[in-house]
Order: sequence, then C-alpha cells, then structure tokens
Amino acid sequence: MASDPNIHLLESRLRGATLVLSQLGLYNGAKWAAEALSGLKPVITDPAANSDSEDYEDEDVDESSSSETPDDPQLIALQFLSPKEKDRLTLAKTYYDCKEFDRAAHVLKRAQSGMGKFLRLYSLYLSGEKKKEEEMEGVLGQNDSGTTPNTNTPLILKELQAEFEHKKPKDVNPMLHYLHGLILLKQKCTDAGIVALTQSLKLYPYNWSCWSELLSALNKLDEAHSVLDDISEHLADFPSKTMVKIACVVVNQEFFQQFEELYRQLDELLTIFPSFAFLKTQKALISYHALEYQDAENLFDEILVQDPLRLDDLDTYSNILYVMEKKSKLSYLAQLACAIDKFRPETCCIIANYYSLKFEHEKAIMYYRRALTLNRNCLSAWTLMGHEFVELKNSHAAIESYRRAVDTNNKDFKAWYGLGQAYEVLDMHVYSLYYYQRACSLKPLDKRIWQALGDCYQKLEKLKDAVKCYKRALQLSDQGDVVIHYKLALLYEELNDIPKVYEHMKACYSEEIMAGVTCDETSRARLWLAKYEMEERNWSNAYTYAVDLNHGTSQELEEARSIAREARNRLNI
Repeated sequence: MASDPNIHLLESRLRGATLVLSQLGLYNGAKWAAEALSGLKPVITDPAANSDSEDYEDEDVDESSSSETPDDPQLIALQFLSPKEKDRLTLAKTYYDCKEFDRAAHVLKRAQSGMGKFLRLYSLYLSGEKKKEEEMEGVLGQNDSGTTPNTNTPLILKELQAEFEHKKPKDVNPMLHYLHGLILLKQKCTDAGIVALTQSLKLYPYNWSCWSELLSALNKLDEAHSVLDDISEHLADFPSKTMVKIACVVVNQEFFQQFEELYRQLDELLTIFPSFAFLKTQKALISYHALEYQDAENLFDEILVQDPLRLDDLDTYSNILYVMEKKSKLSYLAQLACAIDKFRPETCCIIANYYSLKFEHEKAIMYYRRALTLNRNCLSAWTLMGHEFVELKNSHAAIESYRRAVDTNNKDFKAWYGLGQAYEVLDMHVYSLYYYQRACSLKPLDKRIWQALGDCYQKLEKLKDAVKCYKRALQLSDQGDVVIHYKLALLYEELNDIPKVYEHMKACYSEEIMAGVTCDETSRARLWLAKYEMEERNWSNAYTYAVDLNHGTSQELEEARSIAREARNRLNI
C-alpha cells in the first residue's frame, strides 16, 4: 500500500488520543479511539518496503522506527508534567480505577495542571453520580422520579467558573470545557452545554465522549449541521476534519436521513477505516431506519464475524431479528450475548426481545428493568419496555416509559410515536396529535406517522387536515394503499365530495384487480361502487362490481347479491 502522510498523521493522533483519554479515565472515548486506530487502513511509511510486503502482513512495525515527537498538544502536556504532578496523577488514577473517586479527588486537591484539575473534578462528578444511583429507587418505583440531583455539581461548577475567569477559553484545558458542558446538559441548560462542548471539540476533536454528548444534545438537523460547520471552521488538518465527517454521518443517521451524499460520505470514511466496526454499525443503522432489514442484518452479521465478542449495538441487531421474526437466530444471539456478559444492558435487551417475540411480556419487562438498573440511560430499554406495557394494556406505565426515553434522547422517533399511540388508546387525541407531530418532525418520510396523524385529525373532526395527512401518506406509499384510499373515500363522503369518493373507491377496486388480494376495504369499496352505479342507472357496471363480491359480513354479501339480481333483471329488460 502506498505511503499516505494524512493517514499516518491520523494514526498518530488517534494513538495519542487513546493514551490521553485512558489516563484521564474517559474509557469510552479511549475505547472508541483505540477501535478507530485498529480499524484504520495499514500505513507503510517507507515506499521502498513494498517489495517486502510480507513483513507488514500483521503490521508488526517497530514503534521506535516512527517515534517522532508527538504533535498532539494533550499528549505533549501529559509527557511534560512535573515529576511531582505526574506522581499525583498516577496515584489518583489508581484510586479512580478502583472506583475510589473521593480518594482520587483528594489526592489531586493541589493539582496545578489542567489534566490534574480535570481528573479531580471528574472524580468528584462520578462520586456524586455513584451516590445518586445508590439513593435512587428501583426502575419505575414509587419514588423513582428520575430527577435525583448530583450533590457535587455545585462545587464542581464553582471551581470551573473560577478557572474560566482567569483564562481565555482557548487557554483552558479542553477536558474542563467537556466536563462543564456535561454538567450543564445534566442540569437541562442545553444551549450553554452545547457551547461548552463545542469549545472543547474546537480545542481537542479526538474525544468521542465529548462528541457523543454534543450529538445527543442537538435537537434539530439544521442546528446540528450549523454546530458541525462552526467546529469544522476552527479545524484545519486532515485528522480533525475526519472526526467532523464521522460526526456528520452520525448526525444524519440519528435524524433518519436518506440521501446519496450520506452513503458517499460513509463509503469514503470506510476506505479510510475499512475495519472500523463503529462505521459499519452506522451503515447498518441507516439501513434499519430505511426499513431495509435484510441489508441491516447482513451488515451486523459481518460485524459479528469480524468481532464475535462485541456487544455494542447488538440490541439494535436483536430489534431487526425481532421485526423479521427470526426466532431461532434471536435465540442464538441471546445465548451468545449471555455467554459474553450477562450483566451488560445490551444483553438484557436482547433477552427481553426474545421473550417478547414469544409473547412472554412480563419476562420481557423484567429484563428491560434489569437493563435500566445497569444503565438508566439505556434508550432502547425505555422505549421497548413502553411497547411491552402497551401489549399488556397498561397505558400509564407505557407513557412513563416513553417519557423517560424522550428525556434520555428526544430524537427517539419510536418513543414519540409510542406516546402518541398510548394517548390514543386513552382517547386523549389532542395529546396524541402533539406527540405524533413530534415524531413526524423526526421522520417526515414515514407513511405510518402520516396515517396516524390522519386518524387523529379525523377523531378531532378536522376532516380537511385529515385528508391532507392521508394524501401525504399515499404519496409516500410505494404502491397504492387500499386502506388509505378507503379512508380518504370515507372522509370525502363526510365532506359530500362524491366525485372524489368515487375516485378513491375505484382506486381500491383497481388495486384489488391488479394485486388479486381481497380485504375488508376492497369489498366495501366494491359494494359502494355497486350502489353508486345503481343510482346512476349503470346496470352493467353495478352488476360487475356486485357479482364477484364474496368477502365481508353476511349483511354486506346479501346486499351485494340483491344488487346483482336487480342489475341482471334490469339488463334483461
């Protein structure tokens, strides 16, 4: 493979990020950077070595051969700490790794470096989170409000403010901006939190933990692209721009976008990271949102073959197998996940999906609760538990589950849609309409949500709005949908627009003839057309519609026979 200085620089930055983030206890960010590094295409620094390509088969290149001075500012800062500061940081990190967060913070109370200050304050934050979890009730328990505060955040914010007062934003350690943004988001100060996280990424774009928090806080697609453009303007080199491109793909995936440019961007990134499971997962999720379940399943199969012990995002894979009703494969996936780690939230969700497919809804809820006990922010568990409560006709518990899901991530289409359905069951159609509209704003090209909106408007007697929604649903259908045509016909009948009624009833009949499938809607459309033609004295057409009607209630069948007899008699005259 030819030498590529850009790829070599990206490799260096990701390697530095792995070391820095590990040292600061940001393990999810470190894991992401390490996986990206592992998934990067091989780099050969000496083109002359191509003749000995066998030596590079396993990429066993001596690191000392490329031991140039690191250009990562965070890695430089870490390497040039004073011996005393470095010793403090090392001791604190050992306490941190042992989950003794208060001891770690205490060791660093006189820390002078930005990294030392971050690890101290972050340890305090995690200590507060740990105590908060210990004080919380069980999932959806009597006193489980989900709003228990972290008692350490006022002190952390005070120290951060003191740090920011004496320095310009660009001179503050980017990890402190990240922590500031994280706490502001927890306190529902979304705009201020986004500003802080954005500042952190402008200074250090290789912290995926920061990217994750930022992307989860962005509620609108245009706002998200505006923020990413702002970050990109402050970054110049190839590695930084690559991080922005990855974030852009994730944003478009989370907002359910489907366009050629997105696939092109993703393929471009996969040429740089051919073995990066995270990017392959994004591709699978895009297919999943597009309802292309077979493609999504194939991609997850490929990811599992590449990394058979990876549990990340396998709960989504189980959702795909659930929808495709592949019970045996879902059973295998549940057993595999359980063998790897039975106490991972993803494992609990997979097992819950398996029980749900077997209609054992109580067992499914038990495992979703277990997933949420392990991680209160497990989005899919809240949403899917809501679905299970709907199956058990427990609308109030379903509503609470869906609310927790949208509190965790307000871009969750299924949770908004589920809230709409739950309130519809309770005949609270104004509330239902609001939640359907929120779902529609996330997935405007999904015909199901337009049908749901049409149903809502119809029940609220806003017939013209209902017609608009059903028409939009019809536009989004690959083929003519007889159910939508029939509903439109009934609405036009209420609006006394008989030509339009005839048009949609005829469309139902045409779909039946072309598809060769009979259902309640097509039968009722036939009967209406037969009656209409009788009134218009078109005996031949009336006979054609009525004579072959053999699906429906006994009353409808008898009425059709009566029309056919009368039409035949008229034709004989």
